[in-house]
Amino acid sequence: MRIASFAAALWLGLMPNAAFAHLASTRFGEFYGGLLHPYSTLTHLLPWLALGLLGGLQSPATARWVLLAFPLAVAVGATLGSWLPPWPPVDTLNLLSFIVLGLGAALALRLGRPAFLGVAALFGISHGYANGIVELSGSERLLYIGGVACAAYVLIALVTAAAQTLAQQRQWGSIAVRAAGSWVVAVGLIFGGFTLLALGA
Repeated sequence: MRIASFAAALWLGLMPNAAFAHLASTRFGEFYGGLLHPYSTLTHLLPWLALGLLGGLQSPATARWVLLAFPLAVAVGATLGSWLPPWPPVDTLNLLSFIVLGLGAALALRLGRPAFLGVAALFGISHGYANGIVELSGSERLLYIGGVACAAYVLIALVTAAAQTLAQQRQWGSIAVRAAGSWVVAVGLIFGGFTLLALGA
């Protein structure tokens, strides 16, 4: 009976009638669609985690500024992405963010405030642009962009605070943060390699 139930569930999972990238079909609304969209793909989730890890290794004053700068940059990028057509270099820049942010965390780079905010703003705009490519208008577009910006704030705030607390209060904390950054680099290299192979095929 258990085997039959498992087989039926597997079959239903592999044979969907329709798939939706956003939550409009579930009646949750565009704000929640925007809130969850960045978390639905590793292309955005892992670099954002790496930025939070890197922020946790900066001074508290610098880390606080990124809590404002990154969500604002994501909102600007998402607004541009909703107005303009898809721009292929954005995908390349987002792939590069795996390496830059992950390597920064792995090496525990201490950046000055302008440099760190510049990196956060650059990748915030590029990731926001990729998240903003949706066919929405009016209040639905605003709700969606607000959801994406809130997703950026929540993730960066939680990861930065956790990484900074861990690095400051545990002897092994900074090593754990750097190890997590190295894993982001590794995933980024693998993901980028598969993407290049797919483009060349």
